[in-house]
Amino acid sequence: MHQGGRGLRVLSIPAGHVYTAAIRPEDVEYLPDPDIDGNWWPHPALDAAWWEYLPAAELPDLVHLHFGFDHLSPGQIADLTGVLRRRGVPLVVTVHDLDNPHLSDQTEHHEKVRLLVEAAAARITLTDLAAARLPAGTRVILHPRVVADPPPGADSGAAVGVFLKSLRGNVVSDPSFYRILARKVHEELGLPLRIHVHEDSASTDLVRGLRADQAGGAVDLRVHPPMPDAALHAAVAECRTVLLAYLRGTHSGWLEMCRDLGVTVAVPDCGMYEGQADDPRGVEKYRTGDPLDAARALTLLHGRGPVPYAGDRTRQLRQIREAHREVYREVTGR
Repeated sequence: MHQGGRGLRVLSIPAGHVYTAAIRPEDVEYLPDPDIDGNWWPHPALDAAWWEYLPAAELPDLVHLHFGFDHLSPGQIADLTGVLRRRGVPLVVTVHDLDNPHLSDQTEHHEKVRLLVEAAAARITLTDLAAARLPAGTRVILHPRVVADPPPGADSGAAVGVFLKSLRGNVVSDPSFYRILARKVHEELGLPLRIHVHEDSASTDLVRGLRADQAGGAVDLRVHPPMPDAALHAAVAECRTVLLAYLRGTHSGWLEMCRDLGVTVAVPDCGMYEGQADDPRGVEKYRTGDPLDAARALTLLHGRGPVPYAGDRTRQLRQIREAHREVYREVTGR
């Protein structure tokens, strides 16, 4: 399995995701994701039986599990970690989600995370706040940049925005939340709340409920198809501050994107979002689901003015990759 001279072969689940592609050390090979109807999910390597018949010569040096195990039961997680142990393949787990943003009942998810972190040869998470809820020795490695090339005019936006996309289960969908929020923001700042939402069946009720508020000037409703990254980054950069309208979750790549663009973010107190901040002035916490407190946070942030990203994202990315290489070295002895 460990042939001299070749680099480490890591089975990253997934490998081709924008996050996992970013953190990969340059001298490490990530085995390609399977193509299952144009997607990698569910990864066959999450099935314990897949490992039972894998020839020894094809075993990776380690498995690095990020996400994609939602469909597994706790028993299947136990089977997976057991077969990895028997076959001598170390497991590295990055805990992105202490709480699964797509689930209202976290009981089973918490049990699966517990089984994974107990079986892991190394544990990683993204913030000190999350690490404090995980076993001792969990390493904190920050989220990498999301926007490598900010559009012209980043750090100079003036709008107050919220980007709802396709209204996933962890996003507030009640129109009254946004009506109250928008009216309070308009009252305090004299600006409409710019609401971006995808044009699909999930948003129909919300869009219908908000159209009336456009006439009063409190809501600037923008219904559109999903935007390519460049257009999305430009739209976010038009804002001085944005709201994360989440009901649950742990960490946010969206927050990182906003901070890459110098945009400040009002974050709910349900997760570890505040702990991701590069600069404490770049975020303001509000009570989850409370539109008046969310308006307070947005008003405070808007008055604070632009807060450019604090630090060197290029150097940070290099450090993130080096930190992952060190973890891989520790668990494999190579």
